[in-house]
Amino acid sequence: MQAMIESAARPTSLRAGERLVGERRAGERLIGERPAARSPWLDARYAYAPRPADPRIDLALDANEGRMLPAARRALDGLAARAAGLSRYPSFTELEAAIAERWGVEPGRVVATAGGDEAIARVCASRLAPGAKLAVYEPAFPMFAAYGASRGARAMGLSWADGEDFPLRASAELVSGCPSLGLLCLASPANPTGAAAPAEAVLALAELCAERGTAFLFDGAYAEFADEDPSVELAAGGGAYIVRTFSKAYGLAGLRVGYVIAPDADEAMLLRAAGAPYPSSPLAAELALAGLGDEIGLSAAVRRVRDEREELTAFLCAAGARPQASQANFVFARVGDSGGLRDGMAELGIGIRAFAAPGLSDAVRISCPGDEADFSRLLRALDSLRSFL
Repeated sequence: MQAMIESAARPTSLRAGERLVGERRAGERLIGERPAARSPWLDARYAYAPRPADPRIDLALDANEGRMLPAARRALDGLAARAAGLSRYPSFTELEAAIAERWGVEPGRVVATAGGDEAIARVCASRLAPGAKLAVYEPAFPMFAAYGASRGARAMGLSWADGEDFPLRASAELVSGCPSLGLLCLASPANPTGAAAPAEAVLALAELCAERGTAFLFDGAYAEFADEDPSVELAAGGGAYIVRTFSKAYGLAGLRVGYVIAPDADEAMLLRAAGAPYPSSPLAAELALAGLGDEIGLSAAVRRVRDEREELTAFLCAAGARPQASQANFVFARVGDSGGLRDGMAELGIGIRAFAAPGLSDAVRISCPGDEADFSRLLRALDSLRSFL
């Protein structure tokens, strides 16, 4: 054994003209002479830390998940007969083709991902170089800045607080006046406020970004619940990255499946190179495909959530809270005691979201359960805790 170690440690003799990888030629800098211990771009402040499970809560309305559609549930019920397929690597070709048909684009532009989050990560990897900037609308979905920072980019914030109009003019000024802006990220409806940008403004902004050579990412995670969805027009224009998920309206959050529609097939290939070859599981691919084809189930689920959203907003107003006019599957509201309300709801078995971020300390976000019995339970619980509203 010692002889093997000593032999392996001896320098390898090279034939004329050969060199070891990384060997220095005359005048050449040796790349990786002292390799870095870790990436200089990663920042532990952006590490996602799931909130600890609360044993008191059996109705979680704090993460904006949806309910599984009937067609996906039927497909899940029949899974045992096809369990052997789980030992195989998945194929997302059929799902990507169905998504492409749904949006009227060529299949080569669609890339399946591990939820909408990974779609955002792939776009950031493709379009952001160290030193570039990305723009987000504040309060913002934090993963935009996190994925940008992991590529050495710096996030710039545009204010779009609850009750404010969409800042189209400020957005246009930033795109026109910042040469280092590599990516503009717009989630509409927005998380956490639920506000939606007018479709006309979104399309105008996408066109300006294309003219200026700035990538435009439209995150439509909640777009199924909105009155307007510019995704069809954005896809037809071919100048934007359109991110969608099966976690919200389709109720498949636990399976981690989403997708991005790239501006063209070449850009889609770069997105494929930026992530894992198999973004999720065969189960995710099958249930997402079933959900995508369940238009009746999707329509009923969205209608149910919209009705709950309207009733919940009216209830909160009447109780003295200040809810935002939401276009998502949740309601964001300013209340008298957000922490007290969150804790009181937890004691009643219901989870809602309160915030510690600056400017949001008096706010809560309540997901619509999409179920008659659970929604009645939610209203009864809120009614018993009116003193916190």
